[in-house]
Amino acid sequence: MSQSAVTAGVAAAAFVVGLGVGAGLDVAVRRFPASDEDEIRSETSWLLRQRRTALPGLTALAFLLAGLHFGLSWRLLAACVFVAVLVFIAFIDLERLIIPNVVVLPAGVAALAVSIGSDTERWWVYLVAACGSGAFFFLLALLWPGGMGMGDVKLAFFMGALLGVEVVVAFFIAFLVGAVIGLALILAKRKGRKSAIPFGPFLALGAVIGLLYGAWLLEAYLGLL
Repeated sequence: MSQSAVTAGVAAAAFVVGLGVGAGLDVAVRRFPASDEDEIRSETSWLLRQRRTALPGLTALAFLLAGLHFGLSWRLLAACVFVAVLVFIAFIDLERLIIPNVVVLPAGVAALAVSIGSDTERWWVYLVAACGSGAFFFLLALLWPGGMGMGDVKLAFFMGALLGVEVVVAFFIAFLVGAVIGLALILAKRKGRKSAIPFGPFLALGAVIGLLYGAWLLEAYLGLL
């Protein structure tokens, strides 16, 4: 059997697993403890009505792309675990406007351990990326308290630990997509300039793209300079 056939089979299997994991994440999001205020936000969110299909679908798509990118390897397993965490964080933040410490902090520590363990010679890159990303978003939270929260700071640490240098690609995508969607919502009068728009989903999107294609995108950009 050719390598391409094996990769295709792995990707197909990852897609099926992603559907199951996504269904489980849907249950986890619905059952995650929430305050009365969070419940009101969830009930009025358009995403709540679409979540039972959107969450498994997006998770399966991400798993499929990870299968195509990593093939049959331990990196695929690690990538799928971290992708599932990012999807969960994105949907929780969308509906509750929170990024739970109980999820993001262990994920950050685990990502740092996995990254350093898989690339021991460059351990300092992931440590600097994690601390630097967290410090950058902490500064943003101080300068823009209504736009960034401490949950975003911890998520940035997680992303730096997971991606290393490629975290710059993830941040660029997050800010670009966030700005475009935020402007579109304002122009459509769905949101005001002072309305709270969760940034976690954009960071999660950037993190997934950075995990799968960050090195290629960064190399392509540097090649243009």
